[in-house]
Amino acid sequence: MNGFAGSRYGAGAPTRPPGAARAAGLRLDGEPRFAWRGVMLDVARRFRPIAELERFVELLAAHGLNVLQLHLTDDQGWRFEVRAYPRLTEIGGRRSQSQLGHGPRSTLDGIPHEGSYTQHELRGLVRFAAERGIRVVPEIDVPGHAQAILAAYPEFGVGGADAVRARVAEPWTRYGISDEVLNVEESTLEFVGTVFDELCEVFDSEFIGIGGDEARKRLWREDPRTQEFMAERGLASEDELQSWFLQQIADRLRGRGRRVVGWDEMLEGRDPAPDAVVASWRGPVGAELGARLGHDVVLCPDLWTYFDYRQSDAPEEPIPVGTVLSLEDVATFDPVPSDAPEWYADRIAGVQANVWTEHLDTRERLDYAVFPRLGAFAEVAWNGGPLDWAEFSERLPGYLGWLDEQRVDYRPMAGPRPDQQRPGVPGVPRDRADRLAELARLTANL
Repeated sequence: MNGFAGSRYGAGAPTRPPGAARAAGLRLDGEPRFAWRGVMLDVARRFRPIAELERFVELLAAHGLNVLQLHLTDDQGWRFEVRAYPRLTEIGGRRSQSQLGHGPRSTLDGIPHEGSYTQHELRGLVRFAAERGIRVVPEIDVPGHAQAILAAYPEFGVGGADAVRARVAEPWTRYGISDEVLNVEESTLEFVGTVFDELCEVFDSEFIGIGGDEARKRLWREDPRTQEFMAERGLASEDELQSWFLQQIADRLRGRGRRVVGWDEMLEGRDPAPDAVVASWRGPVGAELGARLGHDVVLCPDLWTYFDYRQSDAPEEPIPVGTVLSLEDVATFDPVPSDAPEWYADRIAGVQANVWTEHLDTRERLDYAVFPRLGAFAEVAWNGGPLDWAEFSERLPGYLGWLDEQRVDYRPMAGPRPDQQRPGVPGVPRDRADRLAELARLTANL
């Protein structure tokens, strides 16, 4: 057993999906291979009402999955009510418009987008999910992806409130990676700590997501006050500064009996928390390093588990994003190969599919991106992989029929229907070899 054996995601967690809701056509028998069988849903880029989240939870439960990670904050929106800082939702929960399409030819749609969850609503969601065997793991993303925070409270940015206010007028209307990052002043750490304190009052999860991904360091590097702070604490690089920042959060959460979950960038610099769970999304490097350091690891490599990626290279496929990730590609996911060393296999706590929603602006588009790929992923999560494609294909019609019964607007095997296409909306398709080379560059400092 891995390090999750004594946690609520190990022996004490439900191992069978509720019989009445079980997805037809899927093989989910016996004991599950992985303790953490999760889906991350991004509600920061695209807010989804509670009723839609409850529907999503029921579908996850029917697939034998047991974790819903809610990505509650990002540059484009803040969705969690923080009573000590009401402007986070009042200002950070609304943007004037959204990017339409992907890449340099993208435009703006001119349509305001807003929404947030009250603490009361989220407590209800936690109860609803628990009754169906799903644990809700909340995520507040720091120190990067911070533009929605800074639109509401510019004093927590780099360079002073006036400078931040001049740079950040509202949550980001574009997608990508913003340069904005939190400063490291004591007041900012207290702000972040208060946010996580309130989060812990709402969510009973043992695990709390703290982000740590894609924090660009340019503003830290160019800011005299930040450099002075680093020198005072003996931090040799901005990567070490991020590790120090995340360590403060991990220590505070540990004091509340919680463990942090962070993306694999958290391992850049110094290891911020010995008990942290590493969500490894940038290929095998972060997973291997995390396992060597003794961390529990959740595997979510983008080439197999990013369900916003396009499902074919056909021209009618809506908004080409990322590499091609077809249903058959998902079925080839092999989280722990038979020749994996024992020290690695013992630290793999589970797998997770990530659903980023920049371009999934309706429930129907979310359905299209997630299903039927989630069926193959669920079998990998339950049984290990890769799947026997021929055998899975024989059962696939029964599964698709079940999705029809649930009124899930999934992608047909023959390709998107005309109403599922998005002609004229630009994208940037990626080649798998090019993405692999980029991942090697991105993880070179681990």
